[in-house]
Amino acid sequence: MTILTIVVVMELAGVAVAQEAPTDPETTPAATPAQVSVAHGSPRATMETFLTSFYEEDGPNLDRAASCLDLSGLTPAVRSLQGRELAGMLKRVIDRTRMVDPKKIPNNPDHGDPWIFERFDAGSVAITRMVEGRWLFSGDTVAALWDIHDEVTDRDVVAGIDEAHDIVTPAMWIRGAVPETFRKRVVFLEGWQWIGVLIVILVGVIVSRLFTAVAATVVDRAITRKFHQIDRRLLTATIRPASVLLMVILWGIGVLWLGLPTVIFKIYVEGIVVVAVVAFTFMAYRLIDIASAVAERRTAATESRFDDLLVPLIRKSLKVLVVAIGLVTVAGSVGIEVAGLLAGIGLGGLAFALAAQDTVSNLFGSVTVLLDRPFQVGDWIVAGDVEGTVEEMGFRSTRVRTFYNSLITLPNSNLIKASVDNLGARSYRRWSTRLGVAYDTPPEKLDAFCEGIRALIERHPYTRKDYYHVYFNEFGAASLEIMLYVFFVAPDWATELRERHRLAVDILRLAHEMGVEFAFPTQTLYLRQEDWAAPETAGAGYPDASRAEEKKARQTAQRLVDDALGGQVPPPVAFAAPPEQDGGNAGE
Repeated sequence: MTILTIVVVMELAGVAVAQEAPTDPETTPAATPAQVSVAHGSPRATMETFLTSFYEEDGPNLDRAASCLDLSGLTPAVRSLQGRELAGMLKRVIDRTRMVDPKKIPNNPDHGDPWIFERFDAGSVAITRMVEGRWLFSGDTVAALWDIHDEVTDRDVVAGIDEAHDIVTPAMWIRGAVPETFRKRVVFLEGWQWIGVLIVILVGVIVSRLFTAVAATVVDRAITRKFHQIDRRLLTATIRPASVLLMVILWGIGVLWLGLPTVIFKIYVEGIVVVAVVAFTFMAYRLIDIASAVAERRTAATESRFDDLLVPLIRKSLKVLVVAIGLVTVAGSVGIEVAGLLAGIGLGGLAFALAAQDTVSNLFGSVTVLLDRPFQVGDWIVAGDVEGTVEEMGFRSTRVRTFYNSLITLPNSNLIKASVDNLGARSYRRWSTRLGVAYDTPPEKLDAFCEGIRALIERHPYTRKDYYHVYFNEFGAASLEIMLYVFFVAPDWATELRERHRLAVDILRLAHEMGVEFAFPTQTLYLRQEDWAAPETAGAGYPDASRAEEKKARQTAQRLVDDALGGQVPPPVAFAAPPEQDGGNAGE
């Protein structure tokens, strides 16, 4: 993106006039015999193609001229930016050396030796045959072209050549306009070039600072008016990489006017590309975070939690993609063969899969969990020995916040193998306990106390009305045991605890007002006297007395049951349908 931006601005400024990038001899597929014979099939064809490119009706075709140069020694970024200028420079060298006679140039595609146009102190202008059969101006010619141009720059155009077609790049114009004193070379560059580099750097820094200040003001207003739901830090953090990206773009545009030597230009451009890609990657990172923040706020308003799990996965996927694109761009800019790298990765994919089988298993586990949806973010789960609330679902693992506030990371592969108890999916939360009252509590009061607890359950807003149990259930060692079995319609554990507290306190108040006492664990100790002896007549008449007491007990029991039932057998317990409640989903 940065390279395209620089090229577009350069074209608008008049540095180039063509619409296509220069041909890359290294990466362009081998030409067919017909194509080779027409354009670059021989030294003569290459020279004619090069020269005629500057005399087209629509103006000089610098891209076509650059296709005649062997630019394989330059990185892609440098080829696209400097190829045109090198072509124009070569044209100036030829026009100031001698008239070109095509008839004296070999036209044999199989010409053995390179054809040399002219030898200079700095090197030779030669056309040589490439491996694929094309004839191009050699890489040595391209490398020495700056020095060769310096040798002939003060010469006049050879008689007979139309000076109207003479190519003057911005760097050439600036060099001709500055005094002779600033043309002296000082450590790789001429004086005016050093000054230009400092000016370009200073302008880039100033514009970057101004952009940061203006962007900060715009962000403040945006947060106040429209994007107040977005974290301020995310927006402000995006400004810094954006300002750096703008700065390096200005540096790239400015350096095109300085005519730096190829080696220095290569280092400069590659450094700019690396910085620009890094800045763009960081900016994309922040933009992804901003988009995720907006998406998370919108998903939080929905009832489904599937999107709550999906947003983090998409965020991480996009970040991985951005990093991958950045690495590939940087590799291509510095001359690393990306195709070969990808091929190597493909050949080593099997070994990688074997070495990272756990990671791959966890990845498929995350996909399985995402599709099956056994739990959602915010659910309370029990997986093996781990119990807590799901906080985040990632590619490799799921993070669970325990009740000790510790964070446990579970590999996703374990989740698809283990039995997961999703307590958060419950519609109701059970409370089962026993109330021990004193043994001296009258039966009527015990019945009334149980009925009062049932009335409390029916009145409480968060209790389930269609299913509960309150019964005298057991004779305990120290108390009469009342079983309390009730469900709460609560969205979370905190609400459950609150409502359980309210119901328990109300039960205590009810017991206090009714005079029901809760029993304490007690033990009664009986001491036997050593001089005690059973009376001799202890068994006399006992059977008759026992039968009389049994008869009385049965009559009493029959009377009590008849009084309690009223002569009718009660039906099974059935609860009325609960009233409509506005509780939403209570299954957390």
